[in-house]
Amino acid sequence: MYAASVARTEHPLIERHDAVDGAHVDEEAGLSQIIKLSGVLLPLLTPSQPKSTSTHFYHRDFLKREFSGPRDDRFISPRHGRLTALRVQSSGKVLSAQPAATWNRVAVKGKGPTIVRIANWALRKDSIIRWLPASGALAIMLLNPLPVTTTVRNNGFYEPFLYRDWQYPYGARNPSENPPSSIRHSERGPIDQIERASEPKYLCLAETMKIFNVAQWRKDHGSGMAMEYIFVSYTSQHFRTTDDYMMLHAIGKHAAEAAQVKFYWVGCSCQGSPEEVEENVWRISDVIRGAFQVVVAVAGPIGMKQPGRLLDNLLRDWGNRVWILPELFLSPEHDDIRIHTVNRSLDRRSQIEECLSTPPDQINRRNFSRFWEDDKNVGQLIDHYEGSVILSQLELVITALRCLGARHTTQYLPGDLSYALMGLLRQRPNAWKSASAFQAFARLSLANDSNRLLERLICLLPESPFAPWYSFKDYWEASLWDIHPRTQVCGIGKNDTIILDGARAANIRWKSFDRVILRGNDTVRRTIVRLTLSFSFPFLPMAIMLLAIGTNLTSQQGSGGKSPLLQAIGGTMLGIVALICLFSPIMVNWLYNGKVWAAQPWFFGIEGYVPLDQIERHLFAVDMGRLSWSTTASPLSKHDVLQHPYHKDYCEGQNPSSYQDVAARIERALRSGASEDKVFTLVDTYTMTVTLFTAVKPPVAVLCCGGEGGMQRALLCSYDWTDSTLYRETVLRMETRAY
Repeated sequence: MYAASVARTEHPLIERHDAVDGAHVDEEAGLSQIIKLSGVLLPLLTPSQPKSTSTHFYHRDFLKREFSGPRDDRFISPRHGRLTALRVQSSGKVLSAQPAATWNRVAVKGKGPTIVRIANWALRKDSIIRWLPASGALAIMLLNPLPVTTTVRNNGFYEPFLYRDWQYPYGARNPSENPPSSIRHSERGPIDQIERASEPKYLCLAETMKIFNVAQWRKDHGSGMAMEYIFVSYTSQHFRTTDDYMMLHAIGKHAAEAAQVKFYWVGCSCQGSPEEVEENVWRISDVIRGAFQVVVAVAGPIGMKQPGRLLDNLLRDWGNRVWILPELFLSPEHDDIRIHTVNRSLDRRSQIEECLSTPPDQINRRNFSRFWEDDKNVGQLIDHYEGSVILSQLELVITALRCLGARHTTQYLPGDLSYALMGLLRQRPNAWKSASAFQAFARLSLANDSNRLLERLICLLPESPFAPWYSFKDYWEASLWDIHPRTQVCGIGKNDTIILDGARAANIRWKSFDRVILRGNDTVRRTIVRLTLSFSFPFLPMAIMLLAIGTNLTSQQGSGGKSPLLQAIGGTMLGIVALICLFSPIMVNWLYNGKVWAAQPWFFGIEGYVPLDQIERHLFAVDMGRLSWSTTASPLSKHDVLQHPYHKDYCEGQNPSSYQDVAARIERALRSGASEDKVFTLVDTYTMTVTLFTAVKPPVAVLCCGGEGGMQRALLCSYDWTDSTLYRETVLRMETRAY
């Protein structure tokens, strides 16, 4: 399926499980378009995923060509789309230190135009002896007009990333894309939601303390009867034995009678048969919403001194459980929460008597946040459910997940954290026992209108590569709502990956620099020089020929004399050519140096730190200050006020290696292990910026996935061809014109 053209480009971009094209430069608008990419598997964490124990792997490229072999470092060649061994050009220090790595290293070599290198070699101030041989060499090269003119690559696009994923997703946004016949398909069909319960399935009758089926009760007593009940909240940390459960029933009966209702609900008895427990657990949030009143039961040794502080500790224990906290948020607003305290310092009989005879403590829901360290987040959620300060759907999910992530639970399923969060949201997908914690959250996010949370989440750079995925903390301190995503997560992959659609991507060239086509402004001087160099040196053979003919040609009178006219013309032409040849180094410098108005887009990568002047000489054969350090592209980027007498508030990128902390990281990377961060340099010839960053492996693709603060969030990803997976190595902030 072909997509419509985008951003003034006329060619179709192939979308959704198809091959991808390159990135376009609109020279009039000054914009570069990065390719659209489909079916990219993108893990959210940098640490490597568990690898297969197999020693032979298979890969299928976007043209269905098969490749097999042992695991090694490869990338998808932008020229033919085949897997190619990864070779990384490296700085001299990296080649000398040889830190542990799995890829091949090569020395950095220049690719600047030869004619420019010769001209600048002659113009060096240290010696004038170079001038004559350089002029002669330029004369030979300039016999061919426009010697450095080459065709523009990819029609002005970045190098394409020719990728296609052929695997079924673990769970697709559209169920029709799931496997047609598998065990997984039966549990991932179009109907994959937990229905909301209008009332509990089981309740306890306060009069007899017996459990009954609510549906059967309605058949026997009529469907119009109001089923008001007390919800008894407790933690298994305080109540875990049969005697403890009897005490909970006594508290439920007492609270129901005090509230003048007939029923109560307690989790230890009202979950149904073992086959029904799991299904009913996911509906506890509905039970809380329908309760007439929520009472909390806590238990612990309470002495005569400072009983209030001990009660605070017990409530702190109660609210530190993942499954308990939603009970606070969803409790009815019209009444305070009553706290029934069991004093474990007494004997069993006295515990019950004192608990039931002592009036319960009453605490307003708003005051519960003071019991926990994350009181601000808990307070925001309480305000939201009371309707005083309404959070957006994105803020609700983030805040709730932070609160739940700070609490403890005895794991039943890996996705318990997301299943607890599920009770606070409208759409609740069925729990998959095989799903990891992240996969469960991704399914929950896709099922709800979470304001493209996953699309925003992948654009964040964690402060630490080992930070939990639910921390939502960004190195640049951006919030998720600051990110404007440009992609769509269309499914969930295996091993905590997501399937991303609509990302624009480009290839990073690591093996060497390549020729960069530049376009400057055609001034009068450049036009004259270009015409002079293009048409003067081809006259050199003609001048020599005229001199030869004029010397040997017999005059028309047959006297065997010479032809002074031909000699004069040939000599004049030869003199002009010689003069131009003598000044050719200066003229070439005028023609090919100066400001650059447009350049062929390339991403070049280097392992290690390389100074800007060396990079420029490798790229353009001369250092003219065309490149500059990025200001805030990576955590290693530095910037300061431009040192200028008139412009005292201009921002200018600084050399990161001149800062002590970055210099220490560069030195530490020279001694790093195979799984430790290394320092890399990324050169973007379209924006003429250079960025220093760290990664475990050389990223082979740049994916622009969103915007923030006037910059693009670009994911730099390495490629594991054994399972066709892109691994996020780092996130950079790139200029918007690189999108």
